[in-house]
Amino acid sequence: MAASSLIGELRGSISDESARIQREFEATGDGQACVAQRTRMVEDILTRLWRDIVSSDEAKPANFALVATGGFGRGWLFPFSDIDLLFLYGDRDAEQSFKDPIRRFSQELWDLRLKLSPASRTLSECDRYDANNTEFTISLLDCRYLAGDRDLFRKLHDKVIPKLVIRESKVLLQGLAEVTRERHAKHGMTLYHLEPNLKEAPGGLRDCNVANWLALISAMDKLHDWPRPVRCAPPYASNSTLLSIF
Repeated sequence: MAASSLIGELRGSISDESARIQREFEATGDGQACVAQRTRMVEDILTRLWRDIVSSDEAKPANFALVATGGFGRGWLFPFSDIDLLFLYGDRDAEQSFKDPIRRFSQELWDLRLKLSPASRTLSECDRYDANNTEFTISLLDCRYLAGDRDLFRKLHDKVIPKLVIRESKVLLQGLAEVTRERHAKHGMTLYHLEPNLKEAPGGLRDCNVANWLALISAMDKLHDWPRPVRCAPPYASNSTLLSIF
């Protein structure tokens, strides 16, 4: 399908589906269903673009994978949320090979007026903790496979992330505490706002995320693996919101 034709079709799909989700939310007040449906809508768009630009087989190419992280990984894609994506490469050669398709892939998403927040890393780079970018490591705690090399994703999820968290648990907790204190300071270190920021202010959604991340890091440090999942959050809940009983 020609690029302009596909983009036109996807724009229409986004408009129609977004309107439907809004109508359903206004009728039911079910925010959980709303963010789950929006997540699935964006996943469908990414899959279409992947097949059109990167590979007609969603499980290919080898050595390259598309990964949802952050709020998108959790399945909490609110109407104005960024779409957190990780372009994961097996090595530098793969990164160079797919540079042009990913540039086009990203551009098509921006043309669709979707708020893309991408990161590109090789597998080995994901194993490094950057004290100046605690947010990236934290975002990996919510990683979820979307397309491409599933074995590469499994290496990230099953080996690299647990190894990183166990090795860097203390500095990771310190970094998370620091960015949380900085965020609270921007909102006056108080719960009492006439017009609170429901996401970032003290006691807001982000603090709920932080509590789950702290529990997950602690559990991984003790178990030396991902904790046994216990569902306690939205249907799309990821590892950061699936806490361990032990």
